[in-house]
Amino acid sequence: MDLNSELRFDADPAAVFAMLTDKDYIAAKTTAANAIRHEISVNRDGDRVTIDLLRVMPPDVPDFVRRFVGDTIDIRQRDIWGPAAANGSREGSIALEMSGAPVRATGSMTLAGNGSASTVLTIKAVLKASVPLVGGKIEQALHQGLMHAVKVEERVGNDWLAGRR
Repeated sequence: MDLNSELRFDADPAAVFAMLTDKDYIAAKTTAANAIRHEISVNRDGDRVTIDLLRVMPPDVPDFVRRFVGDTIDIRQRDIWGPAAANGSREGSIALEMSGAPVRATGSMTLAGNGSASTVLTIKAVLKASVPLVGGKIEQALHQGLMHAVKVEERVGNDWLAGRR
């Protein structure tokens, strides 16, 4: 199932990238999305950045999905960002994996300016649940949760950029 979204932020790409790679921001967006707990690692290698995030989420999914995930949903996310172009834009990759369940999402990310003081983060990924017969239903349920998390991230990000932390 396609997992595509655009997040719009009220700042230039450099400011948005600084926010996206800030551990305090990552913690704020994760907490706002109702994570029970989380672990964050941000590693820099020159102008490349790798972010590893473990989110332990409540199982706010239908009962048939809960059989596969248990009492919590542990989502491991790895974002890898390449160096900035001259205009501040960046490209990266995203990978999500649910611990203990055959569910994975992989794709690409683009961070690009949209006018003088606006930036768009575009995510294009594919969500796949490798479960016979109910895989599509699991994908649909998880898709809804991930799209909610994207909206939360956009709201928290714009608040962060406006100084409301």
